[in-house]
Amino acid sequence: MLKRVKLVLLTILLSITGSPLNANESESDAYLEYVRQITNSFIEEMEDECPDFHCIGSGGSMPYDVEEIEVCFVAHRRATVEEARRLEVYGVQKLLNKINAHEKIRPYLREYPFKSNRVGMSIAFYAKNDEYHHDGSVVYVSVIKSKVFYDRAEKRKSMIPGRLDCRDPNNTIETPPREEITEELISLFEEPYEDALRIVQGTES
Repeated sequence: MLKRVKLVLLTILLSITGSPLNANESESDAYLEYVRQITNSFIEEMEDECPDFHCIGSGGSMPYDVEEIEVCFVAHRRATVEEARRLEVYGVQKLLNKINAHEKIRPYLREYPFKSNRVGMSIAFYAKNDEYHHDGSVVYVSVIKSKVFYDRAEKRKSMIPGRLDCRDPNNTIETPPREEITEELISLFEEPYEDALRIVQGTES
């Protein structure tokens, strides 16, 4: 449940930060439409090429111009660090190529060519039951500000202390201590995006 709430909040956040706040209305309508064209094409191609991928949100930061573009995916599969790196680099490079090849959006980009520090992409790797894997594999990879972050998932037990509800003096309710299992994302490591790109390009060559 907590995971689903986070995904919903993330989708809402991306939608809000992707809204123009102070831009000229006609110009903002234009560049938001171009962003939609680019992201929709990118998402469609990624989901076609990777059948276990599903987009859960897109947006970015576009108050006056196109400052950042972000796309989030869920993939029903396991992933090693090498696989997560390859998929993340492939997606980021594909998105950058689409942005920079779209001539109509260029006047609205914060900088041209658009670079990796202005693209955010994440992939959450789930099992078939929509739960994270707990075998040490990568369950979440993301690019933020030209850094790639790799996380694993871990279930932890903790004790919730009991409490005494004395609001009604005639009916005191005592809640006993209970054990709770929580799921946490644990950082595996992080690396500069350029290092990840260099590793993937070296492997492919």
